[in-house]
Amino acid sequence: MNRETIETDNDLPLQENSMDFDDNLLETDKDEAEKENESISSSFFSSNSVFCSIINICSSAFGAGCFSYPKFIETTGIINSLIIFLIIAGSIYYSLELLRSFIVETKYSSFSVMTKTVLGKKWLIVYSITIFILFLSVNINYININYSIFKTLFSKDDKNIYIFGAFFLIVTSILEILLCIFTSNTKKVHLISMIIVFIFFIFIIILIIGGIRGLNDFSSDKFSSEKFFNPFENKKPYEIFFEIVNTSIMFIYGLAYHSTFPTFLGNVSQNNHTKSKIITGISFGIICLSYLLISFFGYLFKKVVPDILFLEKTETKDNNFITIFSQVIAFLMLFGLIPLRYICIRDGYKCLIGNKKFTKKIDIILTIICLLIANIIVYLDTFETTNTDQNSHFNIFEAFNNFFGGLLCVIICFLLPVINYAAINGKTKKRSIIGYVISVFYILLGVSSVCYAFLKV
Repeated sequence: MNRETIETDNDLPLQENSMDFDDNLLETDKDEAEKENESISSSFFSSNSVFCSIINICSSAFGAGCFSYPKFIETTGIINSLIIFLIIAGSIYYSLELLRSFIVETKYSSFSVMTKTVLGKKWLIVYSITIFILFLSVNINYININYSIFKTLFSKDDKNIYIFGAFFLIVTSILEILLCIFTSNTKKVHLISMIIVFIFFIFIIILIIGGIRGLNDFSSDKFSSEKFFNPFENKKPYEIFFEIVNTSIMFIYGLAYHSTFPTFLGNVSQNNHTKSKIITGISFGIICLSYLLISFFGYLFKKVVPDILFLEKTETKDNNFITIFSQVIAFLMLFGLIPLRYICIRDGYKCLIGNKKFTKKIDIILTIICLLIANIIVYLDTFETTNTDQNSHFNIFEAFNNFFGGLLCVIICFLLPVINYAAINGKTKKRSIIGYVISVFYILLGVSSVCYAFLKV
């Protein structure tokens, strides 16, 4: 399949590639682009500038998952973790380059449209369903964490948990719905992205300061030869293998922003290969450097490395300033990430419905339904964990994410970008062949992660 075939067979106009309700994301006329810059801008930053695109891409990658990276350093080893991260980062960047090239060549700014165009509507249905469950489970996790934070700060007992939970459900649902409707026009996303990136770098500063202090206090424990190379103690070979698989999958999770990458890259005016390479390279460099800083200084932050930095404090009643401050900004960051994750869900069902049938009213109705589902699940889950053993309850979205999330991330991060690239450049091209080899390797890794999830049950 060549480029001409894709453009001829595609039954979706370019306007459907956009997540907006008005004009195309890609403007070819310079005067119109300049007018758009003037009409949609904030803090002197235009919504379709290179800077805002970088900010949007970074915020779409940042999340709670990277706060578990320091734990992987402890369980997998400093050198081992670094090697795994560099291999994963190199592979992810290669797949992003293939995806970037496809976006620039075809001008598609929607992952769903790309999937439908290259693989057909059946694959679009599969992608939309899986992306719905995957990202809805992520949003449910964020809401659940925020509920824990809010409860820790304002509720000292469980006497009024039903009333408290209902209040939280109503208030957060309304705010989430408003934010998700607000970001239905992706040219406004940078307003939230700037807040998220700012908060994220506050966390990094806290970790660097605390990590330097920890370096003086815990260096003898943190940098032993076992911690560097062999922290596996007396584990069996298959246990070590699955430990490495789990670490690899979690690193992929942190770098899996491919679903929103076409949208945010497509928002840039006068996009071309040179400009898109700059955006991809700078944003990816910022993300990787941030994750390395979080991993290393987070490892030094405490004597006993927690499973998740900062967020584990929500289970305590510690009222010191740093704890409360961390909880508040974590709440704000996770709350802001919900509409960014919802962009992927909307992209899926919008393409299924079709641009002509997809109206503002339909979008609002579906947004309300999806977010009410997420909040109700958190509400019911809270009572179940309160009235029963915390480890005995079952959440279908969480279970799906644990069992199949790693495999789905691998498909989205590697297989689909490679297939899309090969569709317009040819399967026999060197970059396509390398992409397929990488995809096969990581699909096997994803299947192994599914096996690992079942073994843990």
